[in-house]
Amino acid sequence: MNQLEEIKSKIDIVEFISEFVPLKKAGRNFKAICPFHTEKTPSFIVSPERQIWHCFGCGRGGDIFGFLMEIERIEFGEALRILAKRAGVVLESYRPTGVEAEKEKILAINSLAAEFYHYLLLNHQIGKRALEYAYRRGMTKESLERFKVGYAPPMWDGLQKFLIGRKGYSVGDLDKAGLVVQSSKFKVQSYYDRFRDRLMFPLSDHRGNVVGFAGRLLDPNAKEAKYVNTPETLVYHKSELLYPLQITKEEIKKENSVVVVEGEIDAISCYQVGVKNVVAIKGSALTEAQSRLLKRFAENVVLSLDSDAAGDAAMRRGIEIASNLGLNVKVAVLEKYKDPDEAAQKEPDYLKEKIAQAEGVYDFYIDSAFKRFGGRTPEEKRKIGQELVPIWARIEDEILKDVYVKRLAERLGVSEESIILQMEKVKDRFLSGAKKETTSQQKKERRDLLEEYLLSLIFQAKKTELLLEEEWVSLFVLPINKRIIEALRKFLSEKKKFSSKFFFRELPAELKEAFDHFYLTDFGEQIEDEEWVEKELKKIQKHLRIMATREELERLSLELRKRGEDEKIAEQISKLTRELKELESFSR
Repeated sequence: MNQLEEIKSKIDIVEFISEFVPLKKAGRNFKAICPFHTEKTPSFIVSPERQIWHCFGCGRGGDIFGFLMEIERIEFGEALRILAKRAGVVLESYRPTGVEAEKEKILAINSLAAEFYHYLLLNHQIGKRALEYAYRRGMTKESLERFKVGYAPPMWDGLQKFLIGRKGYSVGDLDKAGLVVQSSKFKVQSYYDRFRDRLMFPLSDHRGNVVGFAGRLLDPNAKEAKYVNTPETLVYHKSELLYPLQITKEEIKKENSVVVVEGEIDAISCYQVGVKNVVAIKGSALTEAQSRLLKRFAENVVLSLDSDAAGDAAMRRGIEIASNLGLNVKVAVLEKYKDPDEAAQKEPDYLKEKIAQAEGVYDFYIDSAFKRFGGRTPEEKRKIGQELVPIWARIEDEILKDVYVKRLAERLGVSEESIILQMEKVKDRFLSGAKKETTSQQKKERRDLLEEYLLSLIFQAKKTELLLEEEWVSLFVLPINKRIIEALRKFLSEKKKFSSKFFFRELPAELKEAFDHFYLTDFGEQIEDEEWVEKELKKIQKHLRIMATREELERLSLELRKRGEDEKIAEQISKLTRELKELESFSR
């Protein structure tokens, strides 16, 4: 057994995936809503027997390594180290790929840069002005230490002197980490520090790796951007990051709720006054990637973004994205203050009350629309209707829909019937303009489906001895299935007892994926019912025999047309026709 197999044997895939996705027992397998794409009906299947997973919606699948790499967006090397540590396996040797090595180097550089900036803020004279600024903004020393806040000195090469001069990295390494900028002023290639004279917030992923930085300007009158962020790198992706999830994730799990704010200082201020289940987004609105990440820690989201027009628009976009992923979304609007930071500084009890009493998204939609459009003139009312009616038409719960139809009609001063009629028009337009969905994969032929279903049933019900009988073997015509059956018969002739684990090891590489697929078909609890299994086996056997008979009849009929009169072929056709009629009468 190699070390990969040893790791897999020591970590149960069902238990492991359950930490990320709520799995439900479905016969001998487990199923869930896929964490990798949006769906309403569960198509994500985990097989404990084969220790594999597969989504029949988006097509992704694999073993425990593949799942961790996909869910955490990490390279194989990092997944290997994480799982080896969990399994208690000491890795003998592993050489990271070029990309993995580059990522590891960037993370090491970022970690050193964070320590450098943090030291200058708290322990060096050069950071005194920045420290005073942080205190004026309401940040405590405890928070500065917990969140590793730092200071980038007002020098063109301060960080370079430390990382290149003392730590031995190259300017190219710093460039890949996004910490320096190439100058265009000189013919000779030169670089300067990206962050200068700024309060520095290390940006970590939820595992605690420093992937980038946000630098805030100290002088509000300076003619520069208030915030400068690390550009996209191999390890930093703005649309995926939530600050500071590595610190707040346990509180989020405990509360089963997360408060989403807009900036690093908002998050720190909330945390300081006791709202510890908080994260800040990077960018103008909550993204799908961020929502998927949050869904792993909580089911409930409270959006509390800035109170300006941009914050309102961001909340509306965030509601749609998070709701589509199945998160329960509410909105905390802070009428008295411009953002959560100001509310936390001036009236923390008000902030907590607003979060605790966060309103439902449809109330927020109504308030937002009336705030922006007014709702006094017929034209303003029409604009509100144009925005809200399509949203109301998508409400699936009929009771909830009825409540908000009444509420919107009252606010607009119109009849409920007019709202309902507009909703019907929206639905009609949608249906008439809708295109039929097409899948990226070609639809399988009926024979493919029947053969796959039958083999799935045989393997999951542990009826492999049937495939030693010619009566069953003759049902299969697809080459890949016939090869698996041949391999199985050879295996059973040598081993006598079937083991999916050992059989899988002996299969040729090109057959392994198809074999694993047999264990992912969802039979539910019925697979445990011996009587149901027997009936199902006979039913599929009949269907395949009918199909084989029809195919042979088609072949003979074509042959007869080519040859003209042929008594022998005509007799065969007559015989097969009788057999088909008999089979079809039994199958009804």
